Amino acid sequence: MAVLDSLQGIEVMVVVDGKALTEYSTENDLVKHTNPAAAAHRQARTVTKYIESTTDKAFLVRLSVKAPFMLDCPHLCFAVTADGQSIDRPLMSKEGYARGEWLCEVEGVIGKLESRGQLAAMKFSEIKTTDEVTDSAALKIHKLETDRVGEISISVGRETNGKTAAFKGCAFSELDSDKKYHEKVLAKDGKSHGVILGDRKSWILPRILHTTPIDGIDFPLGVFRFKYRSAAALRTLHVLPQPDDAGPADEEAAVAGEDDELRDLDPELRERMKRLLARAKGSIKSEPKIKRDHSDSEEDVKPSKKVKPAKRKKQIGKTTIDLTEDSDEEVPVLPLD
Repeated sequence: MAVLDSLQGIEVMVVVDGKALTEYSTENDLVKHTNPAAAAHRQARTVTKYIESTTDKAFLVRLSVKAPFMLDCPHLCFAVTADGQSIDRPLMSKEGYARGEWLCEVEGVIGKLESRGQLAAMKFSEIKTTDEVTDSAALKIHKLETDRVGEISISVGRETNGKTAAFKGCAFSELDSDKKYHEKVLAKDGKSHGVILGDRKSWILPRILHTTPIDGIDFPLGVFRFKYRSAAALRTLHVLPQPDDAGPADEEAAVAGEDDELRDLDPELRERMKRLLARAKGSIKSEPKIKRDHSDSEEDVKPSKKVKPAKRKKQIGKTTIDLTEDSDEEVPVLPLD
């Protein structure tokens, strides 16, 4: 779950199949704003996480508020957006938080059909790509259309009391599912999916209150950002480890396999083999890798310092060497002179 130190008690998470998606911490993007004070404020009150998206999987955003959070305003607003577009704006009132606990799940876009409410669930849709050569004008269009995708955001702010308003609903624009977007415009940020609206179901139309931000729209209490990417894209971005990276579990499995292979040996021989294998592994790990350049002729190899061979001492007389324990023969060694 994503949390902010400045908003203790407020938790936000993205849920698939009833389970919160695993979150991977990352640095916040630099906030750009015409007002430096607003930029600094948002920068300090934003948390960003990566999550894994799976094609055709429906998801929801779960909002939770509990102690020690203290509500000091009429309403707390959670503005939920996906791909830069408004999904819902649930309000937590003082009455709703009277017991010190509040929970809300945003499943999708609420609409109106023939005076009845319906909800269209959010789900991840894979972006089709191409690497075919295309002109710069087409690339600009592709970039413009895909710039907004890849992120779910929740902005939390204090709101005033409001007046009842008519339900309008939210319009949501999806990427063209039949269109192929150039890999160049997606590769930098590793974008792999977009959000589309899936299955629809009957829904009770919510009571709408028209409220006003107390601190202004540029000064929220906190912002929770979730960048969703496929598993392959997360590995490319080095968020997830590569599949061939051997971890402790792999090493333990290898040791267990070696024990099985040595099980049929004599106990004493098995222990000797284990010691030899351990010694060999240690030498492989500790041996430094040195790159050497080999010349075509030995004349090119010049030692930094010539070492004179040690002079052999002149041996005088005879020396007798006993080569065998059983033989009485003596082997004479001839003088060197």
